[in-house]
Amino acid sequence: PRPVTFRTEALHDEKEKSDKRFALTYIGWSLLDRRTTLPMLPWLVAEIRRRCEKGDCGPVMQPREVHLVLCPPFIRCVPTTSNNSSVFIFEHKAQLISRFIHNSNDLTYFAYLLRGQPDNPESEMSCHVFKACDPNQVPEVISNIRQVSKTALKEDAKPKQETDEAFYNSQKFEVLYCGKVTVGYKKAPSTLVDDCIDKFRHSGSQSSLRGAFPESIQEDSGFEEPQEFRTRCSSMVGSLQRKPGEGIVMVSTRRRHASAPNHVQPSDADKNRTMLFQVGRFEVNLISPDSKTVVLEKNFKDISSCCQGIKHTDHFGFICRHHSESGPSQYVCYIFQCASESLVDEVMLTLKQAFSTAAALQSNKTQIQLCEACPMHDLHKLCERIEGRSSKLSIQKYLSQLTDNEQAEIFERVQRLKPASDQEENELVILHLRQLCETKQKSHLHIGEAPQVRARENGAATGSRFKLDIFKNKARSSLTSSLENIFARVGLSLFFKHVSFSATALSSPFPARTLSGCSSDSFSGGLPLSPRRVSWRQKIFLRVASPMNKPSASMPHTDDAENRELLPLSPRASSLDPLGQLLPQAGDPGSEKKSKRTAADYRALWKTAIHQQILLLRMEKENQRLEASRDELHIRKMKLNYQEVSECSKDAQALWERKLTAPGRTTVPQDKEEMYRALCQGVPKSRRGEVWLLLSHQHRLRHRLPPRQLALDTHYHDLLKQLTAQQHAILVDLGRTFPTHQYFSAQLGAGQLSLYNLLKAYSLLDTEVGYCQGISFVAGVLLLHMSEEQAFDMLKFLMYDLGIRRQYRPDMVSLQIQMYQLTRLLHDYHRELYNHFEEHEICPSLYAAPWFLTLFASQFPLGFVSRIFDFVFVEGTEVIFKVALCLLGSHEGEIVECDSFESIVDYLKTTLPALSHTQMEQTIAKVMEMDISKQLQAYEVEYHVLQDEMLESGPLPDDSERLDKLEKTNAQLKKQNMELLEKLQAARQKIQTLETSMENFLSRESKMKHMIRSLEQERAAYQRTIERMRSCLPPDALTDVEMTQIKTGPNGKAKTAAKKP
Repeated sequence: PRPVTFRTEALHDEKEKSDKRFALTYIGWSLLDRRTTLPMLPWLVAEIRRRCEKGDCGPVMQPREVHLVLCPPFIRCVPTTSNNSSVFIFEHKAQLISRFIHNSNDLTYFAYLLRGQPDNPESEMSCHVFKACDPNQVPEVISNIRQVSKTALKEDAKPKQETDEAFYNSQKFEVLYCGKVTVGYKKAPSTLVDDCIDKFRHSGSQSSLRGAFPESIQEDSGFEEPQEFRTRCSSMVGSLQRKPGEGIVMVSTRRRHASAPNHVQPSDADKNRTMLFQVGRFEVNLISPDSKTVVLEKNFKDISSCCQGIKHTDHFGFICRHHSESGPSQYVCYIFQCASESLVDEVMLTLKQAFSTAAALQSNKTQIQLCEACPMHDLHKLCERIEGRSSKLSIQKYLSQLTDNEQAEIFERVQRLKPASDQEENELVILHLRQLCETKQKSHLHIGEAPQVRARENGAATGSRFKLDIFKNKARSSLTSSLENIFARVGLSLFFKHVSFSATALSSPFPARTLSGCSSDSFSGGLPLSPRRVSWRQKIFLRVASPMNKPSASMPHTDDAENRELLPLSPRASSLDPLGQLLPQAGDPGSEKKSKRTAADYRALWKTAIHQQILLLRMEKENQRLEASRDELHIRKMKLNYQEVSECSKDAQALWERKLTAPGRTTVPQDKEEMYRALCQGVPKSRRGEVWLLLSHQHRLRHRLPPRQLALDTHYHDLLKQLTAQQHAILVDLGRTFPTHQYFSAQLGAGQLSLYNLLKAYSLLDTEVGYCQGISFVAGVLLLHMSEEQAFDMLKFLMYDLGIRRQYRPDMVSLQIQMYQLTRLLHDYHRELYNHFEEHEICPSLYAAPWFLTLFASQFPLGFVSRIFDFVFVEGTEVIFKVALCLLGSHEGEIVECDSFESIVDYLKTTLPALSHTQMEQTIAKVMEMDISKQLQAYEVEYHVLQDEMLESGPLPDDSERLDKLEKTNAQLKKQNMELLEKLQAARQKIQTLETSMENFLSRESKMKHMIRSLEQERAAYQRTIERMRSCLPPDALTDVEMTQIKTGPNGKAKTAAKKP
């Protein structure tokens, strides 16, 4: 704790008001060694009280009036005179408190231990003592501090839990318990599992197993070792949580016939032997989903080896140490069967990884070194012997083991303080003994250790010396305890007469047997207390040598003096001498009369004892029945812890009461319209499960399924005895199903185990569906309103009779039809919302698939979901469309305002399910008035027509085949494209050449045309000239001209032929 400090930062007034304050008196505090154990603590508290009152045990500490302020995660001790919590005496974190001490002698005092450095085992601890004005205030203070400490520990463990939870929480496997084998070795041979299975299968044979298999094999339906069954329903209310040591269920062992001690006994096939094999951080648990208990819990340090079958590869086992009270420890091999060989491989790999991880974690932890010869351990044994008893012999014997100087020093210190009473003298003796032991502990060398200088010289003999020291110490402790018991019973107080202390009895200031407020939390670094082992000679002696009836002359009235010093709540005060109360005492004047009873008196006594025993057995049975009824009521109240949408009126409750108690309700059909009207008025929450059963019976009376559509008629408990291949998927979804509900929140609690049984049984019943995500929520809602068997029957009704199983098939065709129907409903009823979804590409499977697969149970309030289930049992899946349409329609405006894909999806998944009570009532009212059955039928027909049209256009090949064909076609098209590009380039070049030639031709053509026109013009000009010349010539000359011929030669030139003269 920190010293007195003034905080500079100001705390808000609201936070100071929220912090809890307790007005107490701070007595003081003291440092102590980490090896201090529970029996030493009352003496330490007495030392602090004495220091406060008289100041002779150390520095004077005046008691102060303080306020203990709980401001998570800190605990602050503030003076009463200060109004500001920033000024405090000390402050520390709540999670550093390791133990509370509440004295039952003076109920106003309490204390707690504080760890200084949790990571350093050698660091000191501190003890703070307080006093309350009212004894009733102490339990309240302790309870509030524990609550703050637990909250702080959870906050500190969150980051580590998130990293480790994914590994450790998933290591659960379903196995079938086959039997167990008692072996004489740690390491298993390779054929152990196969040999055991063969013997199990031939358990009817009477041949001895000594020759073929030297170990005794036993196959049992239960677990033979007596152990405490831990209830798995950690989520139960406080009244269901039994205190440690109460409610212990002992497994009855199967007695084996003496004539066949080594034969295999047949297993009980009627019992469910399927278990959940859980690999934890440091232990292996075997959990029975049937009884909701842990039937086997083994620490990794007790497991010596694991093995897998060679011929039977789907079997495995592990050898562990079995502690027996009657004899030495034995080694037992437990054998299990898994659903497949791959699952066994996974189990073996998980065990290997878990062992390695646990070894690494254990090696990183630094533990407190402690041996049998430690001075603090001797002091612990002394305090353990004298707690709650009065025995001067123990302390005298302990002082006799000290040196003369140590005895004289302690005697002088005690006498110097002048104790006023024997009690004060005893407190001072223990005080100085504790100081002496703490001083000696600092320089103590543990057994097997040697100084560093001598360690090199005697390195080879260290191991031998270590074993020899252990044997010596065990022999010494055994002899010491034996002599101590003998001396304590015979009363040889003069044996230690040389010690200079008064012979009055020593009593503990706080009888440890009556500590009412000790925390059950582990004392970090403390000495683990174990019950004293009594030898067989001591057992015989204690059985024969009862307490002395007549005190010896040397010790007159010793027992009476001791008994008077005992506190009323001491265990010895209530049962001082049980044999002395029943048997007549020697010298008793009435003993002779009692011994002369007649046979009739004895018969009457026997009859009275028998009647009392019968009455006691009846009372115990009645008490067990009442406790079971009370527990059942608490569990039922926990299950139905949700808010109803609308309260059921008294008239509706009376109506359902009449219907649920009417004769022939399961055999005579009732009016469907009347049932629907009663359903609209409301259903009482406490009778909802019975109403669902009634509705299912009425539906089955009106609608008979064909035999091929009926579920297999397999009993629920017969299904639970089998292994399922869907175990991994089911176990993973257990923690995701209603994680905030109290009944399902505990990991592998009663709720999760019941849910596992239900899902497992259905996966084995309906092999086509098996298990699909979403079924767990439907099954969870059913489990909250009825028992496992009833929930299984209702799950079959929903799946088969109402046809919901179609949407869980592997092809999901029914779910696709439902998505199409919902989209068509939006198109017809809410066109703007439909267009908004189409614009942002929001398909219905993004938001509506969980609604259909879980019947709205995964996202919406449980009261709203239960009301939907009411109508599902009458109308089937049509109700899901109604509710979905009403929800989308009532939130249409808000959805349309969302302008992005992400915002729309986020609104549909988070904001829309957070319905107010009024919105839920309005939605249910709209659902009751809506009728869309005809539209749903038309849309389903429309879907099938569209599907047929697509199929007629050509069979759609498989996706992989289509992908291969498309890839080949794409490659061919790429090749053709390259070729066409080359041709196109050549064609373009040719076109350019042709265009150039064409331009040349066109230019030449235009030139030729121009030349022709010019020639024609020239020819016309010549003709005109000829005509003019003709007109100018005389007729004679004209005749001569006509006689002239113009000839054209072969070369194309004109030649003129003239007449010869």
